[in-house]
Amino acid sequence: MHEVIDINDLKGAVSSEPAALIPAFCKTVGNLLATLPLEEVPAAIAEHLPVLLSCPDLLTPEQQSLSGDDYEKHEVFLCPHDEFSVLAVVWPAGIHSPIHDHQTWCTFGVLSGEIQETIYEAADGAPDCRDACASSSTHHVAGSVAHMPVNASNIHCMHNPGTTPAVSIHIYGGNAAKLGANVDKIYTAWA
Repeated sequence: MHEVIDINDLKGAVSSEPAALIPAFCKTVGNLLATLPLEEVPAAIAEHLPVLLSCPDLLTPEQQSLSGDDYEKHEVFLCPHDEFSVLAVVWPAGIHSPIHDHQTWCTFGVLSGEIQETIYEAADGAPDCRDACASSSTHHVAGSVAHMPVNASNIHCMHNPGTTPAVSIHIYGGNAAKLGANVDKIYTAWA
């Protein structure tokens, strides 16, 4: 049986040595993948992610950088067995992602700033199979965590409504370097 590191052990790493936090978290994610049915993994990761988000020194300056006007993804960790990836996403003020879904499952949380997430459903009766209707919206602030289901609709749009950049941490199934953008489809809002 694989050992899952207790979340309280990770909290101790925050105050004593932030550099130890990411490897400990990744070991926990690997163990969750090895011991739980895949459908339960995103929610289980969401239980552990707040500890990472509570560490202001979690990322290097490069992992929080922006080189242009679009959002940027920075690798934090790639599982050597291609089971999962941890990415930092930096969102310039005011930016919207396209309405999209993912090839794999995802758990994410806001490290700094704020993110408005709008959930969509594929539009019934729409003339194009890439049309989607907004069904709910959640305002995520620093420390907020969410996850998307495995093998179910996960269409959403992310928006930084703030006046400063926001940073979020995303854990995706698979190897982000091999998957690329991890986007299955881009959708258009349909009323």
